[in-house]
Amino acid sequence: MRGALAVAAAAMLTVVAGCSDSDPASPEVPATDAPQQEIAHGPFFPQCGGISDEEIIKQTQVPGLVNTAQTSVGCQWLAGGSILGPHFSFTWFRGSPIGRERKTIELSRTSVEDISIEGHDGFMGVNEDLTTGAVNLCEIGIQFDDDFIEWSISYAQPPFPDACDVATELTRQSIVNSR
Repeated sequence: MRGALAVAAAAMLTVVAGCSDSDPASPEVPATDAPQQEIAHGPFFPQCGGISDEEIIKQTQVPGLVNTAQTSVGCQWLAGGSILGPHFSFTWFRGSPIGRERKTIELSRTSVEDISIEGHDGFMGVNEDLTTGAVNLCEIGIQFDDDFIEWSISYAQPPFPDACDVATELTRQSIVNSR
């Protein structure tokens, strides 16, 4: 009988607790008087910046490239699908400050300079191969209002075409492909 009373008491406690009208405590969100900043988006870029796998192979002069990562905001191509070789990527940053990306490039590349492609401004970051002195990595970021795109061209070993010529042409094509 005591067991039955204990079970009944526990069941009753559950029902009473479930009917309680006290709200659980929730954290208060502080109010801010700061005005909301409007974000101005740039044009729409098609998948992979509108660049086909065939065009990447043509521009980079690297046969056997595989598109190993493909999303609505970026693509990556690797030789034979392996990270242990040249790699090429397109990324579209929505509502993200290009200045932060440029600062990262300034801290990690041999040189960074201003660039304008198809009437749009941005930066070009360059790394040189320590043994040959040739430009083996080039990254171009171009701003569109509060968005920007970035092409990264990285070669593993010579011979290879000028990485910045390739990055410039792919960036130009992506801008032309945008809507």
